[in-house]
Amino acid sequence: MTNTCSRYMQQIFAHYIDQFEKINNAKHREYYKWQITKRFHDEMDSTLNASAEEFPTKLYEMKKLSDNLIDSYTQPFLGLVKFAEREPENVREMFRKLYSDDGGNISQRQKRVQEFLVKSHRLRDKYYPDSYLYKDDMHSVTGYLFLYDPDHNYIFKAVHARKFADCVEFYEDWGTGDTVKLDVYYRMCDELVEAVKANRELMAVDASRFENDWGENADTFYPDPEKHLLAFDLIYCCSTYGLFDGISFVRPKSKERQLMQGRKEKALQFSRNLEKARERLQELETAKEYVNSLYFAGATVHHKKYGDGIIKRNSGTIITVEFPEIGEKQLGTFISAANGIIIMDADGYADRIGSYRELLKNESSIKNGLSYAEKEFAPYAEYLD
Repeated sequence: MTNTCSRYMQQIFAHYIDQFEKINNAKHREYYKWQITKRFHDEMDSTLNASAEEFPTKLYEMKKLSDNLIDSYTQPFLGLVKFAEREPENVREMFRKLYSDDGGNISQRQKRVQEFLVKSHRLRDKYYPDSYLYKDDMHSVTGYLFLYDPDHNYIFKAVHARKFADCVEFYEDWGTGDTVKLDVYYRMCDELVEAVKANRELMAVDASRFENDWGENADTFYPDPEKHLLAFDLIYCCSTYGLFDGISFVRPKSKERQLMQGRKEKALQFSRNLEKARERLQELETAKEYVNSLYFAGATVHHKKYGDGIIKRNSGTIITVEFPEIGEKQLGTFISAANGIIIMDADGYADRIGSYRELLKNESSIKNGLSYAEKEFAPYAEYLD
């Protein structure tokens, strides 16, 4: 570790110590990382030992547990849950191989990470080729590794890591995308951990986490003996809580800075578009749920041409109606309701269908709109903190 790196790290440590209570107050609660990590290993072991029928459900619980660390703007862990619903044993084996012991051999670990990424990408291409939100990357896969074995791994989060490296003048190139070199990134983190352990004041503040007055039971916190979790918290908090303030370090050139800002602005706009598209789809689902709640077997409907009939079956998208004069007739559930082909004598039905008409008529464009928003946003996700 260079003297420059050491000096700048000490300034970062001082800022972290000064803001420790703010970082962990009721508003920010960054201590949640210690709570998630405490539970993850044992619960993941239980998940991997579940039956094929239970595995997707239990994997979804792991996804929920780790939401703030892995799934956010993108949802790679949710993607694995979706894949597990189709191929549970394949996904189970992916995790087991990822978690297999490599005796500390980073080259083998790199290979396992790459294999996990390749298999995950193949499953996405097979089942959800248009959903870029389900795409695993180095952040998500190193997250799965870290949460399962935090004492021997580090989480990689591109934007935060690069800013930290620039500050401490760690100039080794770890690459980009799915080919990030773990040995190089781990080397920077190892230098950080070395400096962390040598700083007595920082160690004392970290220890106070387990004697807090935040109303949290210390037994719910991972002990973090190797301080890898603290290292990640420092890297993350540098960008999020201004721990770089007052530190002068080499930043990207003007054109590069402008390009980065432009990408961040696009990322914000595309994330807003994505959120609107998700809200639109949720409105559509609400409308469909309302229609299906009324179109149950035995309900009476009125067809504009065939008159009154009784619903015999509802598949969710097709209703089979029996009419006295012509017998059974199959009708598209939502398009029939939206276009007034069939109506019902139910309180508020006309008004509710009227409010849902546009949604029901445009189901295809709404779903396509979400797919487009996902594709548009995916390349820019890394530019949002």
